[in-house]
Amino acid sequence: MPLSLGTAKATPGKLTYGVYDFVAHPTGGRDQLPVIIAQGDPHGPVFWLTSGIHGPEHAGLQVIHLLLTRELAKQLHGTIISIPALCPGGLLTRQREPYYHTGDPNRLFPDGRSPQPTDPDDDPPSTLEVAYTGLFDELKASAHYMVDLHNAGIGSLSFVFRDRVFYRADQSQKKNKAARLAAEKLDQQLGEMCAAYGHSVVNELPPQKYLAAKLHRSTTAAAVNVAHIPALTMELGTGLMPDPNYVRAAVTGLKNILRWAGMLPGEREPITGVKVVAPGFPCRRRRTPRVSQPCIVRHLVEAGDTVNVGDPIAEVRDIWGRPVAEKILQSDYEGWIIGRSQGIIYYPGHEVVGMAIRDDLPTVMPYPESFFEAPG
Repeated sequence: MPLSLGTAKATPGKLTYGVYDFVAHPTGGRDQLPVIIAQGDPHGPVFWLTSGIHGPEHAGLQVIHLLLTRELAKQLHGTIISIPALCPGGLLTRQREPYYHTGDPNRLFPDGRSPQPTDPDDDPPSTLEVAYTGLFDELKASAHYMVDLHNAGIGSLSFVFRDRVFYRADQSQKKNKAARLAAEKLDQQLGEMCAAYGHSVVNELPPQKYLAAKLHRSTTAAAVNVAHIPALTMELGTGLMPDPNYVRAAVTGLKNILRWAGMLPGEREPITGVKVVAPGFPCRRRRTPRVSQPCIVRHLVEAGDTVNVGDPIAEVRDIWGRPVAEKILQSDYEGWIIGRSQGIIYYPGHEVVGMAIRDDLPTVMPYPESFFEAPG
């Protein structure tokens, strides 16, 4: 049976187009997700490629348009199922979330826990969460790999977020060992995917903070930890005005991943047009340093700069230009600059940059003991 998603049906050697019915509106009509399917040899793997779950993040849309060509489809060993706009309501209004939902849409995907009876005093899952759950079922049924395209912020570097891999340890010794080995294999595949893409790599938050922030319910985290497939989040710099260099570098990197996956012939292409930071040690994200007083800052670093403990990050002044508080804000960590916070006016506690700091934490670990317990 041919692969399909919504009205789009795969055809060997061609691009096909369609829509996936998504959220129905009380006023009639519904949001529909655009779908593009590129298929070569139908016997190869299935690669899901998505973008636009946050409305102001537009670079991924351009990447998909440049990547998915008729020429690519003819060369493919396998199929690419692509959704250029995972959140049409947000895309139309240029808002991070759609107008009919409150909260980050990229925290609504399944986390692997069994559904619990709805407490009548609690709100049931939102319409958007239900819609994403249905879409995830489609992904889980067909995907061997996944990439989700995002934008981190104005002037930020092009880089990869790598999710942490969890496994269940509350089982028999034999099942526990098998789950751990499978998780380690999956984590190794994530590392290989990152290397193939060829951009800078940032691990996600520490495990407890990762779960507390519901990052395990993002698109790629659900793909990794629930569907158990290699999946990565690509951050492509500025959102509303995509950088053409970042777009081209992402297209090249995705082709390299397809080659790694055995889906595209040819040698790996070099990544050009973007700065790639390879400090020699794994890094995780952290928003740091933070100012201690209301102030105006002058950044002293740029995205992609490497820094050591004590290096200057920003000058701290009052509105008249006089040095205040720390005078010079210094780095508390060894690592590199992902991007500068937008603007120069800050209140106490506001971070001045986003950093990738040294990460000595494991990327594979068991879920917390209480994770799968039913709420009391």
